[in-house]
Amino acid sequence: MAQVDDAEAKHVASVERAVALLRAFSIEKPRMTLAELATATGLYKSTILRISQTLEAAGLLQKTHAGHYYIGSATLQLARLHQEAIEPAELIIPALRQLVDETGESACFNIRNGSNRVCLYRIESQHRLRDHIMVGDVIPLPRGAAGHVLEAFSGAKGAKHAQVRKAGYSVSQAEVSPGVVAISAPVFKGGGELAGALVVSGPQSRIDDETLQRLESIVVNAARVLSSRLGSTHLAFV
Repeated sequence: MAQVDDAEAKHVASVERAVALLRAFSIEKPRMTLAELATATGLYKSTILRISQTLEAAGLLQKTHAGHYYIGSATLQLARLHQEAIEPAELIIPALRQLVDETGESACFNIRNGSNRVCLYRIESQHRLRDHIMVGDVIPLPRGAAGHVLEAFSGAKGAKHAQVRKAGYSVSQAEVSPGVVAISAPVFKGGGELAGALVVSGPQSRIDDETLQRLESIVVNAARVLSSRLGSTHLAFV
């Protein structure tokens, strides 16, 4: 077994603390004070101050004049590189634009990240009344149509997931945002590997039963077309 010396162990621990510091931020808490970061991470304030200086120098963390920390702009470049590495934007974004044109509602593409899902790409509806999921938002997998799809087509057990696989799509109502309906279908890439989930979402006030049936058909068809463009022949969802 390879041995790790004390210096290397300290460096690894420093990286882990830096990661914990960055991951303490959330949509609910995009700005945090030193005291709030200490509470959220369990780290000493002196440790946070030392790590934050390095993160600020790298552009990964920034601080307001009032002393509130927030995620730095350098993460935008990293997010862009992540997007390009995961799926080709030149195929997904046009598919989302077409969905918005056909449905009149917002459309996005979600990927799985452990026990969560991440909104990787999104095109907004032109309606003033719409849900406000943003690119980069992280949502627990059990919540929402996209989460159900990503769980089901990742092989999750249970009757609920089996039903989603059989239907080839999932519908959720007010699971992530009050008054919002979402319809999602899986997208596959070469070799039948799950690439992510297409989602169309909008307010319940605009989506009655007849509209919902129409949207379901549009989303499933769009997911199949995008899967084909990504090199998949895995178009049977059962």
